[in-house]
Amino acid sequence: MKGNEMQKESSDQLIRDTMQKAGLSQAFIDDFISKVDAVRQGETGIVRWEEVGDLDPKTDEISLEEIHSSYPLDPSLLSKLVVIKLNGGLGTSMGLNQAKSLIPIKDSYSFLAVMAKQIESLRSRYGIEVPLLFMDSYNTQEDSQKELQKNGFKQSLRSSFLQHKVPRLETKTFAPLKSNQEKENWCPPGHGDIYFTMMEEGILDELLNKGFEIAFLSNGDNLGATVDPHIVSFLLKENIHFAMEMTPKTLADKKGGAIYRKIVGGKMVQYELLETAQVPKEHEHEFSGLGKFRTFSTNNLWINLRALKERFQEGNFSLSLIVNPKQVDGKDVIQLETAMGSAVGNFSKFKGIIIPRDRFAPVKKTEDYLIRRSDAYVLNEDFSLTMAKERKEKGLGEVLVLLDEKHYKKIQQFDALFLVLPSLLYCEELVVEGEILFDVPISLRGKVKFQNQSGSMKKISSLSKTEFENQTVVL
Repeated sequence: MKGNEMQKESSDQLIRDTMQKAGLSQAFIDDFISKVDAVRQGETGIVRWEEVGDLDPKTDEISLEEIHSSYPLDPSLLSKLVVIKLNGGLGTSMGLNQAKSLIPIKDSYSFLAVMAKQIESLRSRYGIEVPLLFMDSYNTQEDSQKELQKNGFKQSLRSSFLQHKVPRLETKTFAPLKSNQEKENWCPPGHGDIYFTMMEEGILDELLNKGFEIAFLSNGDNLGATVDPHIVSFLLKENIHFAMEMTPKTLADKKGGAIYRKIVGGKMVQYELLETAQVPKEHEHEFSGLGKFRTFSTNNLWINLRALKERFQEGNFSLSLIVNPKQVDGKDVIQLETAMGSAVGNFSKFKGIIIPRDRFAPVKKTEDYLIRRSDAYVLNEDFSLTMAKERKEKGLGEVLVLLDEKHYKKIQQFDALFLVLPSLLYCEELVVEGEILFDVPISLRGKVKFQNQSGSMKKISSLSKTEFENQTVVL
């Protein structure tokens, strides 16, 4: 047996042993090893740029306004809907070691509390118990379920299911990482895991048996992703199997994924999702610009559950692979992931729904956290989080915020330096350079930059001024 084949067998066996010890199923282990083998064979997840074709706005897309005007509200169809939120993230990039959904976002409500209130409001309005399910991780399930109970959230269906975990692999050998910190040896397999988990855990069959036909999937940190009953009517009446909410791209959305038509030999093969990690380096500028891709994916997905089951039964359900390089304890490792939106490649009956920015209000960084917590966004009666109407009336888009990474990247730093949140109601852009304590209420208009190059912390109160408009302020 050749050396490479021996190493392959050895690393595959180590992967099997590691995953079996963690109680993962044989089917899931086999699927993961097939992904590892693809990477061994040279699969990088990087797309061929010549195969990236444009969507046809006339046939591939429909605006939310058109759905509202052409597909009347039929509340009874809500009995066929289930809402699923991704809740596996710890928010480690913001310095958190608990579920991101547990931190306060508005009026002392946590993300999780707001999501529960959104569903309760929907149930109250239409008299239908639309179920809310969370796909949790091993790190988030226990605390998140306690938070739901604390808020008195109830339903007859289960409210949580666990996403899988997969081993991090050493880059050179593909052997599972063996760190002293057990948690570092594992990583989530990306939110594309949701389909495999729903199938394997019997959740898909359970939902179909109870009469549910449409699932609305979205990120737990996007509180703009609320149920729109008109979309449910549209999907069922037009027999759409997979819909992705997309919104016009701005300078704040450089990393947003995009749907494209995969073109091979001059012919369209299928729809695909293009994520940042899959873009060839020489085309990154084109991908992040506002030219080729007019819209980007919000990860708000609507899926026909019967069509999903059929695709699984056909046995060729697949998701494009993302190879994510990382460093752990000074070692080069890779994480093999899939994206939820890449399931679009399995469905021909697809529509991109062009939505207003309001339905996309995510929190990935402390900059986003500042924007959502500020008065630029409001929590409405139905608990949807939307841009303030005064801001919309002025024709203002998303606030562009850049905070000094050294001093504001972690949530603990953010909380310590933003004792009082500034008013961003009419702000277009805020830049903060250096360590600055926001200790008094201030109002910002237009583009404002605060600079502190002294090397020691400065206080906003030292300026003896509360209103700033289109200026650079040196402290």
